[in-house]
Amino acid sequence: LDYRFIYDKVNDGAGLRKIGRDLHASCASVINRIHRLARNAVLINQQIVDLLPLREDLVLDGLQNFCVSQYFPDNYTIAVGKRSQFVYECDYATMRRTGRMTPEQKKRRAEIEKVFRPPNNAISKSFSRTLDVARGKSESRRFPLILYTDEKTDYQRALWRYSKNRRMMFSGQWRHHMTNSKVGRNTRNPLFAVNYIDREIRKDMASQARETVQFPRNVSNAMLRMNLYLFDHNVRKPYRIRMSTEESRRSHAQMAGLDHESLMRITRGFFTRRFFRSPGGSLSESARMTLSGEWVTPLKESGENFPSYLAA
Repeated sequence: LDYRFIYDKVNDGAGLRKIGRDLHASCASVINRIHRLARNAVLINQQIVDLLPLREDLVLDGLQNFCVSQYFPDNYTIAVGKRSQFVYECDYATMRRTGRMTPEQKKRRAEIEKVFRPPNNAISKSFSRTLDVARGKSESRRFPLILYTDEKTDYQRALWRYSKNRRMMFSGQWRHHMTNSKVGRNTRNPLFAVNYIDREIRKDMASQARETVQFPRNVSNAMLRMNLYLFDHNVRKPYRIRMSTEESRRSHAQMAGLDHESLMRITRGFFTRRFFRSPGGSLSESARMTLSGEWVTPLKESGENFPSYLAA
């Protein structure tokens, strides 16, 4: 099967069955190839993040959808470079369904929660895991790292409840800037970088479009596909398409500080070979859970199957 064709189609919003029909292949075969590419993407993204000096501030926010059922809303916590719009990290959290519900829906939720109930602090933990990418790089900065978020209390709770984050705040290495989520989503908004990523994901990923019938049924698979899309955004998509300047044609990874030669060396063989964790290379907690299939899918009884070579 043509890996490049599958890669382009899945990042252009095509569904799995549509790709299978175009290739005259089963849906399982398409999923297998997507997961191979996605595992490569996770490892390459980690190598790039390790090399980047983090010369910019971070914008963080959550993209919400649902997995398995609308009784299990989810939240993709994304950390984006404010200037480069490079995605440094993406984490996941399953939330409890809230908001307006009919009596029948409340009864159904109570029955489901006897089997599986998401933790109340899932977003705070996800936000804290996302900040791990910034913790090690903050010490080498001459100026404080500013974290831009909206006014969600879960983010404030994560910064001051967990000791490793609280230490960075008290030392002055981190500063927190909050923006009301009702402010216009234009380039003057401090949260523009993450709002832009959210818009691109909604537009390009079939499983993340609003009111979609192609919603994820498995959290680990959803995180693999999300990492594959973010790899495409970081490495292949130009920083600006309509601008004619030389800088605008550079990828987001290059705008974040990675030189062209290093980028080509790291991504060489993406479609033709399997990547492995490099000796001494680091893996974020989110990347490790994605590679090993440790994300918990609501109501799923058995664990995930993953290649044995990833267990090393």
